[in-house]
Amino acid sequence: MAEKSFHLPSSRKGIVAGRPSWETEFCAFFMTRQRTLTRTAYAILGSWHAAEDAAQQTMSSLYVYWPRIRTGNVDVYARRVLVNNCMNAFKRQSREATTSQPPETSVDVDLSAHADLLAALSQLDAKQRVVLTLRFLEDLSVREVAEILRIREGTVKSRTARGLERLRTSLETTTI
Repeated sequence: MAEKSFHLPSSRKGIVAGRPSWETEFCAFFMTRQRTLTRTAYAILGSWHAAEDAAQQTMSSLYVYWPRIRTGNVDVYARRVLVNNCMNAFKRQSREATTSQPPETSVDVDLSAHADLLAALSQLDAKQRVVLTLRFLEDLSVREVAEILRIREGTVKSRTARGLERLRTSLETTTI
């Protein structure tokens, strides 16, 4: 599922009809990448609501800094911002107080087909989940994941191996 990198035209300066000329480029990026970023965030966070929030925060940040983002690194930068937003969401979730009362409204989502995998993914720590998501959902190489996360390639490999082993173990125990 690897997508081609998004490359920007070299012209970014000027105002067109009261809008910055780069806004059209941003809108094109938004239309082509919003769904992918949301899917990636969902794989990391395990919640569509949280994933949509993280993807929207990412797009908002990208819009603010769009004129300064270097050509050729837009996808790397977008994924880095998304991962940061997902990690911040993990931190917020750990601080949220749980209640004994169910929410006032419910969401009808059928996750039965993915329940075992979601349960296994939720047992991974955030760092392993992020690496596995980027490696296998985004189909990125070890080098690309290391660049996005600003960690060594060896760290990506070890987190991948440990995360896959934990997934295997968890899925084997749920299917027995």
